[in-house]
Parts: sequence; C-alpha cells; structure tokens
Amino acid sequence: MKRKQINSFSSTLKRTSLWVLLVGIFTLSSVSFSSAQSQADTVLIDFGDSSKVTVYIQNPKDAKEIRNLDWNLIMERTANYLEEAHQNNGKIETTSEEETEIEVDSQDKEDSFEVEEKTKTRTIIIGSRGIRIERDDDDKDDKNTFWTRTRHQIPIDFGLNNYFQNGNFGETPTGKPYELRSWGSRYFAFGTMFKTQIGGKKSPLLVQYGLEASWNNFMFSGDNYALETRDGVEFPEYESSLDKSKLTAAYVNIPLMIHLDFAENNKRGLKLAFGGYAGYRVGSYTKIVYHESGDRQKDKEHSNFRLNDWRYGVRAEIGIGEDKFDSGLRLFFNYDINTLFTENSDLPKLNAFSFGVRL
Repeated sequence: MKRKQINSFSSTLKRTSLWVLLVGIFTLSSVSFSSAQSQADTVLIDFGDSSKVTVYIQNPKDAKEIRNLDWNLIMERTANYLEEAHQNNGKIETTSEEETEIEVDSQDKEDSFEVEEKTKTRTIIIGSRGIRIERDDDDKDDKNTFWTRTRHQIPIDFGLNNYFQNGNFGETPTGKPYELRSWGSRYFAFGTMFKTQIGGKKSPLLVQYGLEASWNNFMFSGDNYALETRDGVEFPEYESSLDKSKLTAAYVNIPLMIHLDFAENNKRGLKLAFGGYAGYRVGSYTKIVYHESGDRQKDKEHSNFRLNDWRYGVRAEIGIGEDKFDSGLRLFFNYDINTLFTENSDLPKLNAFSFGVRL
C-alpha cells in the first residue's frame, strides 16, 4: 500500500516538476528575448525517452505575453490531440497547413489587457515548426481580408425572352411577322462570378461581378423567318409550313450587381439584388426546321441581321437561400435599355427582356 502511495506521489512530483520547469523556461525565454532579440527564438524542452516540445516565438511582443496563457489547458488539449491521433492510427483532420489550432480566450484574464488593450485572443498552433503564437488584434493589417470575404460561383440562368415594342412596357408585338412564341423563345446564360462581402461577417451587403455568356432565342410564332436585305431586315413567310423558325443572338456580358442577402447561420433568408450589365454580340444566326418529301430538314444562316453589336441593361433578382454566397433559388428579370436592332433595320424600336430562374 505504501509503495503505491509512493509511486503516486512520485508521479505527481514528476508532473509538478515538469510544469515548474516549463513555466521557468518560458519565463527565462521571455526575459532573454526582450533583452537580446539577436538570440535564438526557439525553445526545446526534452521529456520522456526521445520526445521534445518546441516553442517557436514568431513575434517579439508575444514573449512578454506567455505568462497570460493557461498552459495547463494548452497541454491538456495537446495531450488529447496526441491520444486521438494515436487511436486513429495517426489519421486526424488538420488545417490546410497541416497544423492544429488551439484558441485560448484571454478575456477572462484581468491582466491580459495590460499587455495590449486591443488584444482579444491568443492562438497556439501546434505543427511541424513547433508551437507558434498568433494574436487576434483589431488593428491587425490582414492583407487577405478581401479574398477571405470573396467566393467564386458558376450561376446558371434558365428563362424566356421577348421584346417590348417602341419601349412600351407590357406591349409586345402582336399580329406582326416578327411576333414571338411566348414559350418557345428561351433564354440561357452561365458565367464565372465572384461575390465579395462588404462590411463584417454578418453584413447583408455583397457585390457580384464576373463574366457571363448568354443566348437569346427569339422563336417566331408563324411561318415567317428573319431575312437580311439591302434595306434592312424583313420577315417573309416561308414557302411551306415551318416546324420552327428562330433568331439566336449570343453575347458575352460583364454584370455588376449589388446584393442584399439576409441568410445567416444556415437559416433561410431573403435575397435581393439589383444592378446592370453590358455585353458584346459574338454571334447570331437564324434556324428554320421543316419537312420536305417526308424528311425533316434544317437550314441555318449566320449573319448580323442588323442586330446591335453592343447591349446594356438593368437586372433585378429576388429569392431565398441558406447561404450568403450561394445563389439559392432566385427569380430574375433583365431589360435591355438599348434596342435589339440597329436604326437602319427598318423595324420599330424593340427592347429585349428576359425572365426566369437562376440556380
């Protein structure tokens, strides 16, 4: 019985001695570091048969703040990490730098603010280079703040398009040879976009920008098709019945949107956005589909068809979602401020618009 007590006392004494030695070394290292910065900034502590603890001090100011850290808590969490790694055969999730972070809140330390008033937390990083101390300061100049608040996404738009006649909202061409099929005139777009959050982590304000490719398909309602002539653009009736007749215009666009996103902590919230876009036409063609002698025929013709090379307009979105940086489920509306065709097309002023769903 006495032998067990002696062993227990001996074990306790060894642990106590180790902590005293550890605190003493950190105290000496802080004094030596402040008196001579030219000396080594790494402290090695041997324990066991072949193990070492490496203390790596990156910032000279941190040497003075070691006394404020709860080393019992740090070592306890370190031991838990090592035990977990041993139980999982060395497999344990780490950060991108192959390091494990232990955050120590120093707000409950009365003297923590005497070192530096704006200091909030200490981070002990245990990794291949040893133990590194990082500070979380309000006035820290983080050069990567912009990119940590920026996310990349590839949104996709599905919808329909049409055009207003003579700029009159709600008035689309009716009974004209260029009248469109409501459900056949499809709109499709996708792009590479970036979203940057403005303000703090809870700020609902974001800015979206990037590059987008879009296709406007104008499907004509009758047996008419678009034909470019010397005088402009005409829509004559084809000599036989057409299964399909459409005019397609492809653009490369640069959108700029302001987002108000109220989703937070994986809770579904309202998403609003408004802004504009500018684009350049990179291609256009007509396509007609018909039957001849029982065979299905397709004719396609590439031309500019007196379409404006440039386009610019406004866009609005509304939707819901659970993440600020994801599109969620949105409804969108685009309106081209400039006309679809040029002034010498011999056509009324037609302003294209599109609406649909963004994923």
